[in-house]
Amino acid sequence: MPAVASPSLPRAALRSWSLAGAAVLGASLLLAGCGGGPPKARVEEQQQQHAFESRGYAPSGEAVTVQALSWRLRGEDVRLSLATPTSAAAAPRPVVLYLPGLGESETAGIRWRRAWAAAGYAVLSLQPLDDDATAWSSELARSAEFTELGRRHYAEAQMRRRLARLDELLAEAQRLGRQGEMPWRSLDWSRTVVAGYELGAQLALALAGERQPDGTTLALPTLRPVAAIVISPQVFATPDPARYRDIAIPVLGLTGPDDGDVLGLVRELRWREAPFAAMPAGRGWLLSAAEVRHAAFGGNEPRPEDVERELKRVRAAEDQAQSQPQGRRGGGMRGGRGEMPTRMAPVPALPDYRQLHEQQLGLIAAQQVSVAFLDRQLKQAEPARAWLAGPARDWLGRVATLTGAR
Repeated sequence: MPAVASPSLPRAALRSWSLAGAAVLGASLLLAGCGGGPPKARVEEQQQQHAFESRGYAPSGEAVTVQALSWRLRGEDVRLSLATPTSAAAAPRPVVLYLPGLGESETAGIRWRRAWAAAGYAVLSLQPLDDDATAWSSELARSAEFTELGRRHYAEAQMRRRLARLDELLAEAQRLGRQGEMPWRSLDWSRTVVAGYELGAQLALALAGERQPDGTTLALPTLRPVAAIVISPQVFATPDPARYRDIAIPVLGLTGPDDGDVLGLVRELRWREAPFAAMPAGRGWLLSAAEVRHAAFGGNEPRPEDVERELKRVRAAEDQAQSQPQGRRGGGMRGGRGEMPTRMAPVPALPDYRQLHEQQLGLIAAQQVSVAFLDRQLKQAEPARAWLAGPARDWLGRVATLTGAR
């Protein structure tokens, strides 16, 4: 989807929002039933997506409740989001700790969080550092210094700050749980998976046992995760296999051949996949989803007003494309030889529906594989182990490839 340039809008943000437009368009297809409905081809694609999902590991789940939570801790405001199954549980639920990407808040990754909560997990989302959440409004972003912006936020010193703050927040959540406060008393921290997208993936991979450049490994005093999910891991150079040979827990990576980097720091997309091949046997799992772009891996949903605006734009583009005479769209000759050309109004760009359809299939694949991974690691579920070991590959087909799952 083309983005309209604005003098005050950073180019990297434009590209990121342009990619995010795929999510807007995907949602608009679902809402297009009003006012005439989507074209027949779009309806058929939606039916294909539903059929693909119904044959997977977790085609349905529980209803989900998402709670916005806030604290005042050490003089600072803290915002958290907790997604849980709506139904009551007889025992505390296993926890998925979700860490958002650069410039994202605790509300990010809602598609991942809903899928995992619907499978029976308590999904806690938080952005440990405020300056990570506000990165796109920083002075570096306003100055279009995006490479330096990325280097600063992905620096080891910043990650250690992030780790220390995360430890403080988890300690507080566990303290409230021991005091019997809801919803914290309903969380089983002994069964926790840490998950993250790009910036969050960096910390999740570190907590799984990745060695840092100085040879050390990082850990949380308050929490020992049993597994990790890293989504679009930001790997900025050819990975050193030695950094991943001591990975201590199973790690599922989610990426793909279209998982480009808006900051331009991941120059080779294969770098994202390399760590998993270097992990010990049985520890590294990798799902490579075709046609899923970087912004879509963030798991965000567009705001209703964005959906409505994009829906109107798409309808206008389709109407104008249909109204232009064949052979005369964008300009042509009027009448016979020698007459002046007729200047036709430009036809707005239509969405790449095929790519959006394939992307949606890839996201369905990633969600269901991640749910099966959680069930295997947190519930020791035999159906999840058996599905990942064989049927998952047949189900994925050309949509995605899954390696390391045995």
